[in-house]
Amino acid sequence: MNRKVYLLVIIGFVLMVRPLSAAPWPQPNWQPNHAAVSFSDITWAAGVGGPGGDQAGGHGAMWADVTQDGYPDLYMPFNWQPDTTYNDRFYRNNGNGTFTEEAMQRGIADPDGGSHGAAWVDLDNDGDFDLINGTTYADGGWHGTASNNIFRNNGYGYFSDVTPAALKQRTDGTRAFVALDFDRDGDQDLFGVSGSEGSIYPDERNELYRNNGRFDFAAVNWGAAYTAPAGQGAIPTDYDGDGDTDLLVANRNGAVNVLQNDWGNFTAVNAGQIGLVGESDGVSAADIDNDGDLDLLLTKDNEARLYRNWGAGSFKQVTTFHGIDGYMGGFADLDNDGDVDLVFPGHQNIYLNDGYGNFHQTAHAPINNMADPRSVAFADIDNDGDLDFIVGGKKQPNRLIRNNYWGDNHWLKLNLITSNGQIGAFGAKVFVYADSEQKTMIGMREARSNTGYLAQDDPILHIGLGQYSQVTVKVIFVDGQTIVKEVSADQTITIDGRPRW
Repeated sequence: MNRKVYLLVIIGFVLMVRPLSAAPWPQPNWQPNHAAVSFSDITWAAGVGGPGGDQAGGHGAMWADVTQDGYPDLYMPFNWQPDTTYNDRFYRNNGNGTFTEEAMQRGIADPDGGSHGAAWVDLDNDGDFDLINGTTYADGGWHGTASNNIFRNNGYGYFSDVTPAALKQRTDGTRAFVALDFDRDGDQDLFGVSGSEGSIYPDERNELYRNNGRFDFAAVNWGAAYTAPAGQGAIPTDYDGDGDTDLLVANRNGAVNVLQNDWGNFTAVNAGQIGLVGESDGVSAADIDNDGDLDLLLTKDNEARLYRNWGAGSFKQVTTFHGIDGYMGGFADLDNDGDVDLVFPGHQNIYLNDGYGNFHQTAHAPINNMADPRSVAFADIDNDGDLDFIVGGKKQPNRLIRNNYWGDNHWLKLNLITSNGQIGAFGAKVFVYADSEQKTMIGMREARSNTGYLAQDDPILHIGLGQYSQVTVKVIFVDGQTIVKEVSADQTITIDGRPRW
């Protein structure tokens, strides 16, 4: 072989091989044109602005269909005004684009000096969502603290306070409060962040509770999850892909806490050694490049750093976002093209994913000029197949934003139920493929209680399908049970892991 031919062969081989540092190949449903999306502020028309005029809001926002009528309802803890006691807010979705505030009638008003984190979670595996609520201040003067609360859903969204003794014994002022089955025994355990500043106060201790069933919880007062220097948000996620749910916990004044789970035992992993650097108020996870693993976004006010997962939980920073507003970034497929897009609270530029895992400011939403925006949470509030979202603002009424998507991309929504009847199935992973051989992945989602900073997306998982009208869905539950189904697009389906006799 002469030298010229030899060089041509080598060049051809190099072009065929994808280098490690390159972005993934575009997915088959990726299209280069701008998405057919626009957004409208429907806060006041929908009735979810919150109390107190222009000086009140909620840090967090939590979606779930707790009334079991097929529409996602909204819970928002309130805590801004000093010397004022606010009830937390429950907005029942009326199914016609409006909401009715009913926290008092339903037993979850929880009047106190302020709450931050909360989550809807099926704690007793009876097929409806109960509520955990993290209390931060005992009274409106912000004097003292009080315990967190657990409210049992008695059916169709009416609740009773069933807070167990283990929770009542802690009154440290909780921020994030999340659920995960850390010991993989089939029920959801609880983790709470009991500090706001992280490494500045190393003596603060988090809250970790093991679920013993029937709303009986035991405090776990040892280990890395208990002692981690946490501050602000937390997310339960399988960052290393080994099948159990880990904890990534923000640290406003130090490195993010990476708490690796090994069948219920947490080990603190050095964040820098796996490629994660810098401080954060919120942590978000999503598969930005549809390669089947979870990438990460670490956010502090006005800056966010995006990390691509290079396998087995090692990361490389690929993008830094400057001038954003809020304590988190929220991932959601806003244009139903199969990849997740990115929204920052209070930042009008919506970042659409180009299919490679790269984000571009190609859409706008009316959420700028908010006073101290904090969180963003997604749900299809009108069941039209696209994702809408709520923005929580500390010092200003919240903003409910409707997605006016008008394109022809398909979508799918998934309601997951575990083998023992737990709705939501937090910790499960969903993979959607264009073919029955499971060779072409359209999207991947992880079911979880919370994300970012004090946010909960609707547990009904939403996946855009692009132009695919028939897909294969594979669900892997925390206990290892796997269900594969071929389904048609543009519908909500239930993947039920319970045995059929």
